[in-house]
Amino acid sequence: MTSTQRFATQIVGSYHKPHWLADHELVYAKEGVWWRVAPDLLEEAQDDAVRLAVFDQEKAGLTYATDGEERRQTFSGHFYALGGIDSDEQGLVTNFGGDVLEYLTMKQRAITSDENQKPAAPPEFKQPRVVGPITWDRPLVVNAAGFLQSTTSAKSKVTVIGPATLALRLVDEHYGSLDQVAFAVADALNKELLALDALGIDLIQLDEPEVHFRYSQLKDFAVEAIDRAFAGVKTRKAVHMCYGYSKNIAEKRSTPVYADALALLAQTTTDAISLEYAQPGHSPDLLANAGDKTVILGVLNLDTEAPIETVEEILARAEAAIAIVGPDRLELAPDCGMWFLPRDTCFGKLQAMEAAAQQLRLKYA
Repeated sequence: MTSTQRFATQIVGSYHKPHWLADHELVYAKEGVWWRVAPDLLEEAQDDAVRLAVFDQEKAGLTYATDGEERRQTFSGHFYALGGIDSDEQGLVTNFGGDVLEYLTMKQRAITSDENQKPAAPPEFKQPRVVGPITWDRPLVVNAAGFLQSTTSAKSKVTVIGPATLALRLVDEHYGSLDQVAFAVADALNKELLALDALGIDLIQLDEPEVHFRYSQLKDFAVEAIDRAFAGVKTRKAVHMCYGYSKNIAEKRSTPVYADALALLAQTTTDAISLEYAQPGHSPDLLANAGDKTVILGVLNLDTEAPIETVEEILARAEAAIAIVGPDRLELAPDCGMWFLPRDTCFGKLQAMEAAAQQLRLKYA
């Protein structure tokens, strides 16, 4: 595990995605259709979007920089490129069970501006199918990670979907059980993570929102799946768990499941756990469930109507957390991905977060 400075700052993964690059109204349409740039210019445009995202993170002073996930339409769809997954002829989803829906109030939104691309509503919702053994046939984000390294002087952070979450976003027609799908995904993703490790990425994060959303379906095997994905990875490791994008959710009420899910993640080999904390209004006692893991605390509320936090507000959240986990096991981050927020809002929030971290470093030096 690589060392990092006290009260390290970072984004969860995604940063503002420019509207000149992508049509945000098409984010949940078929993968690839939301790009506004012609195919022959897309890579160059994505490179420029990454440079802007890195520029803002460095200017704000963050410890870690990501590429803003500027090359991805969704955090999950980017990884359907694993072998054995058919994204073209998708399968009918029948598993809609969840543990936290009663705590979330969804926004009314148009999923896409093109009726011909709109996904059907349940019970006709479809997802990619598992049609054979899941395999890692080629790098998925390794090349993008190399570009990030060439673009930033900060420590590098790369995010990858977690195996439990990806397993629940597939229709299994091959393995016969959810745990076996998760283990197969984990073994394939492990090759991606080892390649990122060999590249010298400073922090690799798995995104596992479904460990919260559908804890009861995953609790018996999520730890093994995550550890299989992380097997042999020597660099610093994190797992992120959240309530979902505030672009879609009008209200998030803290759920009792979140503490159980955090305690479950604390049993994995991860070094740190990234938590959504600010918008749901969690209290510091939640953090006792983190075991001995570093807590990457969500101190920025990403509700689309939320103002930019003051430094004092962030310090108050951080100090309350320090009372539980101590100053050596606390880092600062937004609640979740920032891709849908205006760039000025994103940058203002990051500036306030880093200013708070600098004050904490002085106080606890």
